[in-house]
Amino acid sequence: MRVPRIDPKDATGLIDKVVGLGKEITGEVFDRNSLIEAGEAQQAKGTEKLKAIREQAKADAHKAKAKSYDSQERAAQRAKV
Repeated sequence: MRVPRIDPKDATGLIDKVVGLGKEITGEVFDRNSLIEAGEAQQAKGTEKLKAIREQAKADAHKAKAKSYDSQERAAQRAKV
């Protein structure tokens, strides 16, 4: 089984979610609303980063598939000549 390789710049979304959760928990423990809100905001930012990474991966897959079809089409056209 292969473990997927994670690009460090892509891990920032996950890091934001973890740090944000830590802030939120600390805010709850010490009854600090500003810390709770900061944690929630950081978690939301992390979620958006992860969504963007997923969408980019889908776009890259579509691009690769289109390139493959283009190569197949060119090969078929050369075979006709």
